[in-house]
Amino acid sequence: MPTLSALNSETHFETFFQDPVYLDFKNHLYNYQRRRYEVRKVLDGERETGILLEIGSGVSPISDGLERVVLTDISAEAMKYLTASGAAQKALAMSATEICFRDESVSTVVCSEVIEHIQDDTKALSEMSRVLKKGGRLILTVPLHPYFFFWDDAFVKHYRRYEIDPLLKQLSDQGFGSFRLSKVTAILDKATQMLLVLLFQVVNGFPRSKRETALRHHLLRLILPFYKVLNRIYSFLVKWEAKIMPLSFTTVLLISCRKNR
Repeated sequence: MPTLSALNSETHFETFFQDPVYLDFKNHLYNYQRRRYEVRKVLDGERETGILLEIGSGVSPISDGLERVVLTDISAEAMKYLTASGAAQKALAMSATEICFRDESVSTVVCSEVIEHIQDDTKALSEMSRVLKKGGRLILTVPLHPYFFFWDDAFVKHYRRYEIDPLLKQLSDQGFGSFRLSKVTAILDKATQMLLVLLFQVVNGFPRSKRETALRHHLLRLILPFYKVLNRIYSFLVKWEAKIMPLSFTTVLLISCRKNR
């Protein structure tokens, strides 16, 4: 499924975030559920009480709605939607390369599937390090291995897929250490994403009348309960495939680390 940032580049953002059917489909997609599960597993093991800053949340945050959570995204429309809908207590529009927080004012930063969309990813990581307190945690998920870069990456406007050692070096240079790695998805997810992008492009390549659009919308509502069940099952399969596959077949990796200096 295309990410929100990619869809925004192809069409009007408002047509998606104001559509509850689209949001239901997006928020129950297996790979979003996989990322949220792995990130929250790390968060549940913490006892931090300071600010949790989520970078690039869009309208589908990974963090929960706790009072200490501040959601951010470059889209002001997305942040307005989250606060107006009650999905977030605090949501601010800002760039990941210019975070509007004071130095060492944040306890935890969550950044899931964001930095691969940023041309100057080093600047973004530098900003995350700047706002984190010493000892604060960064939870990052990224697409892995350049040899998996195909048309689905280009479609969702990835600048890159990462290799583990250079990325850990990049993080170390920004003052991070105590790295813990978790495999989120593997090649089953990659194959599915490639197929979904192709289907999305084919389906949206045909012009539709308002009546046809309304009919499709109605059909999506009807299949939504089945979609949710199927994605829960598929998420389970993707989870266990990722666990048994070696890192060379991992397509999305979670990195949890601490700011050492």
